[in-house]
Amino acid sequence: MPYPPSLHRSATLNANLAPIVRTGFLFQDEICAASMRVTTDLTASAARRGLRYFDFLARLVCSIDNSDAVEVLSDYVESELEEYPREVARLCEAGSRTLSHAAELYRDAAAGQVREAEAKTVV
Repeated sequence: MPYPPSLHRSATLNANLAPIVRTGFLFQDEICAASMRVTTDLTASAARRGLRYFDFLARLVCSIDNSDAVEVLSDYVESELEEYPREVARLCEAGSRTLSHAAELYRDAAAGQVREAEAKTVV
């Protein structure tokens, strides 16, 4: 069966891949996993903000009848001023974890390449 150029038999994955190619696939997998983690964190942050906002709107609608809309508005602003730095800290923490993990992967890959190069020069 003829293969399309992008799926040529030599391009299929097997155990005989060069170490640099395996490392590239590892990095690609980790990049995808990291982007999913960051996307999950961003989605959770947006969901928390959305829930707080809808809670505020519900309280605001109820407060119009009670004539305490100013108090509800000030409570919302106060809670947002407290919560916003926490959200930013969570997102920075997720970014920091991702970068730390990436640095660890690159360090391990570089150490593996050095070991392979040393093994080839000794033989």
